[in-house]
Amino acid sequence: MSIKAEYRDGVFAPLQEVEKPTPGEIYQVFSESELKRLAAAVPWLRASERSFEFWENEEDAVYDAL
Repeated sequence: MSIKAEYRDGVFAPLQEVEKPTPGEIYQVFSESELKRLAAAVPWLRASERSFEFWENEEDAVYDAL
């Protein structure tokens, strides 16, 4: 879920309806700059996945469920 929130009087107030909120659950709100920084990391993470392809083999498949 991604929502926008406004900081007012010491409280973050959602600017749109939160679908099926769970009482007591903690939600994290990111600023636009944080979202851009996180999105910039995605291509780097995808590129690094290839470094671990050697772990994908039938011999150790029994350990995949651990």
